[in-house]
Order: sequence, then structure tokens, then C-alpha cells
Amino acid sequence: MKGTRLLTGALLAAAPLVFFLPPADVPVVAAAGMSCADLAKFALPDAHVVSASEVREPFAVPPSGGTQTITVSAPFAFCRVDVRLTPSADSDIHAEVWLPAPERWNGRFLAVGNGGLSGAIWYTSMVRPLQRGYAVAGSDLGHTAPNMDWARDHQEKLTDYAHRADHVTSIAAKALIAARYGQSQRFSYFHGCSNGGHQALMEAQRYPEDYNGIIAGAPWNSWTRQIVDFAWRAQHLQYVDRTKLPLITKAAVAQCGAHDGGNAGDAYLNDPRLCKFDPKVLLCKGPAGPTCLIQQEVDAVRKIYEGPTDAPGGKRLYPGFERGSESGWSDSIGTFTTNMFQSVVYPGNTAWDFKVFDFKRDADAINRTLADLINSNKTDMRAFRAQGGKLLMWHGWADPLLEPRESVLYYNRVVAAAQADGKADERARLADTQAFFRLYMAPGVNHCRGGEGPDSTFAYTLASAEDAVDPEHDALSALERWVESGVAPNALVSAHTADGKVDRRRPLCVYPKVSRFSGRGDASAPENWTCVDDWDGFRRDYTEAAK
Repeated sequence: MKGTRLLTGALLAAAPLVFFLPPADVPVVAAAGMSCADLAKFALPDAHVVSASEVREPFAVPPSGGTQTITVSAPFAFCRVDVRLTPSADSDIHAEVWLPAPERWNGRFLAVGNGGLSGAIWYTSMVRPLQRGYAVAGSDLGHTAPNMDWARDHQEKLTDYAHRADHVTSIAAKALIAARYGQSQRFSYFHGCSNGGHQALMEAQRYPEDYNGIIAGAPWNSWTRQIVDFAWRAQHLQYVDRTKLPLITKAAVAQCGAHDGGNAGDAYLNDPRLCKFDPKVLLCKGPAGPTCLIQQEVDAVRKIYEGPTDAPGGKRLYPGFERGSESGWSDSIGTFTTNMFQSVVYPGNTAWDFKVFDFKRDADAINRTLADLINSNKTDMRAFRAQGGKLLMWHGWADPLLEPRESVLYYNRVVAAAQADGKADERARLADTQAFFRLYMAPGVNHCRGGEGPDSTFAYTLASAEDAVDPEHDALSALERWVESGVAPNALVSAHTADGKVDRRRPLCVYPKVSRFSGRGDASAPENWTCVDDWDGFRRDYTEAAK
């Protein structure tokens, strides 16, 4: 099906599904909508509107977490509302709500997630939905710093960052929507990746009535355990010459590519779970050099594949990285881990450093300090499902920052928890879970976007590799159709670009299906690929998740 270009829509016909009512603390407004200028005087609980202005010309904002400005424009005027939210005496959450002109509004609301430690509104994620006619909202999660210095001795700010900021932003945005348009949104959505994926899952788990549909990309869901892995990776990566990392990826793909259902010409792995590449094949036979690995590098790469354990040969604490992701590995997470522990876990201990991380004592310490507050890895989402909620989760198999295997394991833990109807069979539990929650694993895709694999399906920032926004190509459109018409998404066609042009398209399959190349015809054409059930892989994943 050929996609349409980014268009804004008029109100769609009412869908015969569950409508989410605004929370009780949202003010009741008159039927007639308010002007943009009048929103500046609109009263909000535990918040106030700083400004409300109609935007007709492009305007500059700082990019997500950066310093250089970007220019934002829309094909129509919209109302830009600046809000300060104070759910506690120590809260200071900066949010913005962008409201299309009434005749351009599509009747929907979308909130966007952030990345990393945030400290900025993710403006780059707000532009595309605005262009499509959404009322859009985002926040800085309650702080402006790019590190965790702000969290020291500020428990309320930690709560805002962990989950509360998104919830109160949703409440305020819905109140402003009702005031501006004289009616509430018909459907509400949330879209985020990385920490935004963590936020997305947190919404489904803690605030199930906030959104009808949620997209959680590359979620940082086991937040504290991921920090443990950051320390593990940084400790071992310091023994590897970073210029050799692309060499390792190339060798892994050369050994395993086309043996995992993929195409022999691809520069990435189709299913890294099947790859048993051992870096010892690159061990220097003679003097050390740029085209081989010395023994300490081989040992370090093996450790990164294995993931952290609490002692040599001990309990595995977190999945390791996948073969094929090596070229993107970075040791900057060591600095991140050090700042986290100095600010929150061992506040004031400026001598602590990731290099001395103890994988029993320090792992226990961060879990004891933060796990209950910040981890979004609960498996009970019955309340979200009961409200008619639908959830799409995805992760790139070549992610070099957050382990994609954790998304597979988390999904299977949710499947294992599907016992409401007494289902004991794994496949029956999978089918029960897929009725509201589906997972996509994207071969060759890096963290949230980029890489050698097709990634356009889940693009939600300024640019997309593919301009198709229909339910067969675009995740948000597919989620809309699932929520509003009851049509669950199956394979989605995704595109990859090189030099600004699409050079291949491939189907992304609903887990546990995997894509397989027929071996005939153009490998860049999606019709030459098939999504097939991988029950053996599912059984292995399910068994591992249950450990």
C-alpha cells in the first residue's frame, strides 16, 4: 500500500471503542473554545500558564539535549503554551503544549518522551505530530541539568523525573485542549524512545488511564540494572582500542550474516540471537596492529557479550550486548555511572568511581535506593488493558547503548504473567498478551534510530527516512488504527536511507515472528521477505525470561 505524505487531517469519524474521560481534577470548561491569548489566563491545578502565543512563523528552539538551535515550522498556525507544573513544593516542571488551529486539529492528543537524563523538552519529537494535526505536549521532567547533580537531596524532583512529570503534563495538556477547542480529545497517545520508552512503560503501569495507545521504543525499563551494566561495560571497554570496534562488527556479520535468515549483502545481522561469533578469530597471530585484537581485547569483548555477573562465574545480572552492535559501543557511560552514584546512591562521595564498581555491593545499593521508584518493569498491566489500552514496544537489534535482549526478556515476563484466564500454555499466554501488547525487533537498527537497518517505521523526530504515514508503514498510524478501529498491527514495512534516498525496504515482524529473505529477487524489496514463526526462539526467550 502506497503511503500518503504528512498531512493534517480534519476530525475523523468517531470510533466505536473505549473513550478515556479526563481525570477528575481537570477543570470543566464551557462548550465554546477559548482563544489562544486567553489561555494565558487559564487556571490549572498545581500549575500556571506562563504564556500562550499564536505562532505563524518559524521559530528557533534548542534541540533535544543540545546547544545548537533548530528551526520549527508547521504548515499552519498553532498556539504555543508554556506551562510550569508544581505537584510538590520542590517541583518545577517546564512543559509546552502545542495546539493546532481548531480547523487543523485531528481530535487527538500526543505526548512525547525524552532521552537520557533529559533536562530539556524534546522539541524535535513534537514537530511531526504537530504537522499531522495532533495537539502535542512535552516536558523537561522537572530539571534542566544534563546530569544528576540536581537529584542530590531532592526526592520530589527524583519522583518527577521517574514518573510524575509525565502524568501531570498529561493532566494539564488535556485541560488546555478542552479549553482551547471546547471539547476533550477523542484519543490520547504517548510516544517515546530510550528514557522516553521507560516513560512510556511507566505510563502504562502507573497511570493506565492517561493514554489509549502507547509506543515504547528501546525502553530503559530496568533502569537500575541497566546502570549496573553501564559500569560493567565501561570497566571492560577501557581495555579495547575503540578504533577496532568496526573491525569486530564486520567480522561478526561476515561469519553470521545470511545464516540468520538475512541477506548475504547486508552489513548487519538479521537475528543476532543465532550468532555465536567469538572475537578470538581476530586474535593477533604476530605483532599487535590495527587489524587484529590482543588477548585483553578479546577477553573484554567476550565479557561485554556476556553481561554483568555478581561474581566471577556468578549470577547474571543483566543481558550482554548483541553481536553486530560493537561499532557503536562507547565508554562515556562510565562518567554517567559515576555521576549517578555520587549524586543519588552515595551522595557526596566524590571519591567513588565506576572503575571500583562492586557488582554485588554497589548493584544492591542502587537497586535498594532507586528500583521501586524508577524501574518500569512491572508485568501486571491489567488496569491499562481493562481501559482498552494498546501498547507497541520496539527495539533495534544493533542498539549499542541499551541492550535489546532485555526488551525481549521483559516482553516474555509479561507473557508469563498472563494467567488471568488460567492459561498455562506459553502460546496461549502469548496470544492473550498480543491482544493489547505487541513487540517489534528491528534488525540492524541502532539506538532509537539509525544504523544499517530500516528504521523509518518508528521515526518520531524531525526527519524520517520514509514519508509514508499509513498503518502499513508508520507505527503511530498503526497504533491509531488498533486503538480506534480494533485492527491489530502485523508486519510493518520500514525503509532505510543513504545519501537522502531510500535504498531498501524490509518488513518488521511482530515478535516472535522473524523476517526471512526468500533468496530470490531484489533483497531491497519487502515482497521478497516473509515473516515466519520462530517458536524455537520464542521458547528459548521465554525460558530465559523465567529464570
